[in-house]
Amino acid sequence: MIERLRYTEVSSNMTDPKESYIIAQALYEFVRCEQAKPIDERRISDVEDAKAILHSRFDNELAILMKSDEAAGREPPDCWRKASIGG
Repeated sequence: MIERLRYTEVSSNMTDPKESYIIAQALYEFVRCEQAKPIDERRISDVEDAKAILHSRFDNELAILMKSDEAAGREPPDCWRKASIGG
């Protein structure tokens, strides 16, 4: 119990590793899908928010997803953070 409590204190908003990975993967795929659209159809502020969330809460998972894409010969989406959430 104490081990679990300590882990949740440092994990992404009290999610377990599997939940963190799934949430990160959803955000990552959202960024990929939006970046595949023509620029005038993209939800740019939502993409920037998704990137900020990935970096602030799921940085380790983001690194895994990007390495997985690279290992599979796919180009990872541009997930470089340009702004904080909402700005």
